[in-house]
Amino acid sequence: MSKAKWTWPVVGAMSCAWAGTVIWMETRKLLNFGAGWDIGLFVQAIWSTAHGRPFYISLQGGPASLLAQHFTPILAALVPLYWIWPDPRLLEIAQAAALALAVIPLFLFARRRIGPQAATLAVLAYLLFPALHAVALEDFHEISFAVPLLMAAGAALLDKRLRLSLAWLLPALLVKEEVAFIAIGFGLYAWLVLRRRRFGIALAVAAALWAVLVFRVFIPAFNGGSGFEFFDRYATLGQTPAAMVRTLVLHPLTVARLLTTPSKLLFVFQLLLPLAGLPLLGAPAVLLALPTLAYLMLSDFPNMTSITGYYSAPLIPFLLLAAVVGLERVRGWGPKAYRGALAGLAAAALLGAALWSQMPGGRAYSPDLYRVTPADRAAVLALQSIPPDASLADDGTHVAWVANRFRMASIRAPGAREIWPDAETQYLTERTLTLASPPLYPWVVANQPGAPVRVPRYALVQQTEEGLAIWKWRGQDQDVILPRYDTGFEQGLTLVAAGTPPEGPAWGPTIKAVAPGTVPIWMAWGSAVPLDHRITFTLHLIDDQGRMVGQIDSEMDHGYFPTTLWHIFAAQYITMADAFPLQLSKDVQPGRYHLMAGAYNSDTVSPLSRLDGRGQWVELTTIDVVR
Repeated sequence: MSKAKWTWPVVGAMSCAWAGTVIWMETRKLLNFGAGWDIGLFVQAIWSTAHGRPFYISLQGGPASLLAQHFTPILAALVPLYWIWPDPRLLEIAQAAALALAVIPLFLFARRRIGPQAATLAVLAYLLFPALHAVALEDFHEISFAVPLLMAAGAALLDKRLRLSLAWLLPALLVKEEVAFIAIGFGLYAWLVLRRRRFGIALAVAAALWAVLVFRVFIPAFNGGSGFEFFDRYATLGQTPAAMVRTLVLHPLTVARLLTTPSKLLFVFQLLLPLAGLPLLGAPAVLLALPTLAYLMLSDFPNMTSITGYYSAPLIPFLLLAAVVGLERVRGWGPKAYRGALAGLAAAALLGAALWSQMPGGRAYSPDLYRVTPADRAAVLALQSIPPDASLADDGTHVAWVANRFRMASIRAPGAREIWPDAETQYLTERTLTLASPPLYPWVVANQPGAPVRVPRYALVQQTEEGLAIWKWRGQDQDVILPRYDTGFEQGLTLVAAGTPPEGPAWGPTIKAVAPGTVPIWMAWGSAVPLDHRITFTLHLIDDQGRMVGQIDSEMDHGYFPTTLWHIFAAQYITMADAFPLQLSKDVQPGRYHLMAGAYNSDTVSPLSRLDGRGQWVELTTIDVVR
């Protein structure tokens, strides 16, 4: 059998081995809870679509559509598979398979241009490409599905098979919104390079209209008309698309500085070195990479110009196709130059993988990320035991395993317990620092004007050696109901409410307490603006002469959730509730005392004043102390 006939089995074996390795790594990262937040969004969106609510998500603080962030209807193609196996590992398997399938159009294109053996080398260069490894190992992202489609569409376009190219390009437009810009580039290439004027102009115009529909109609229709939220990643160019275009046209120096930062030049170098710089010899094919490279390089968001993330996925097909065209050009220079180019590509691919790959053999590979213990597996089984119709909030650690439900939230996201007005969040799942740690309070609570503040409470129902804690809502009769005080303080703070839990003394103008003992006080404070310094909240128990007999000073969550972090979870007003247990020593004499609430700067210990000019304290109630 000739060597050429072995190329398909070799290509198939390499691709299957690569996909198998990626699937092994990514599924183990899921099993040991090393996966990130994003996969939870995709799991919930696909599960919801499979259960009659297309692209519904609730993980970011309320009912929403995944299409409000990114236009990615292609994910509906996974729904039939999710009916069969509703497991987050399915997404990782599908992603690895899609990326591996891209070798088929690459190999066929390269075989026509440079022969089967050199085409096999091109496939190897693709499978060793560090940027591809980052895409495959950055959990699950929809843009991965664009890689095989764009590889096929680009190969067909370079072969002047325009209808076939369009057939592959159309489904790629359903992967993500930025593919519209790539399609515009296809049209311009067909017009200006291939001299197919009517086809090229029609495609470019249609793609531009599609971009307008996606960014101005489809995405706003799903997010309440607020527009595309990621334009702020191009703030240097402007706040609106029109401003961005003006900067591109009228301020070339600004654009040049934006394109030539050290990190971006390094990004380009890390893309070209593993391909031995061959894409630069692949003109005009390399022009297909320009639209993707442009929207990546013009961004202010560092992750978009890093080979450690998934953003470069649409760029990969065009670099590989251009490298093949570059090899074809070198072959015309003579056998010696061609053999040198092939050897250079093999060496560069191995060097790039050794320097930057996150897969085994690369310097960025960390075996610890993929270790799975029996405790990890036990934790997964515990999570899967939670009733699928129960509402749940997770701390972000286990989100992929609990997102197969409609009523799903983040523990500390604003509105986490208000997504469903008719029911509390029934379960909390969190990673505990110690097996004795309590559920994650303080709680972000609803603050409906005129209504008492309700704080749900939970009982621990299961712990695992891995550190998973599962808490179940105790029920409405065990919630802490806090009467309102609505007293404004300096720096945008408000004492919203205060009170006692059901097991404590009944709240009112006067409450009873026993000394020695503890009075279980809860307070809810709100913040209207982000704070750049920490605030401590305090309770003082004083007698009629103003002498203090009891005190508690604490930041929220004992300082683990300071005011400087509150607005990470909410851009607008946020209300936090936490327990402030007031200790009464044996020295406190029977009698009536005044319970005062206030706040002060944690660094300077400077008290905050009330906005109504009535001092620095709010009298919450009086306490009758008895023995």
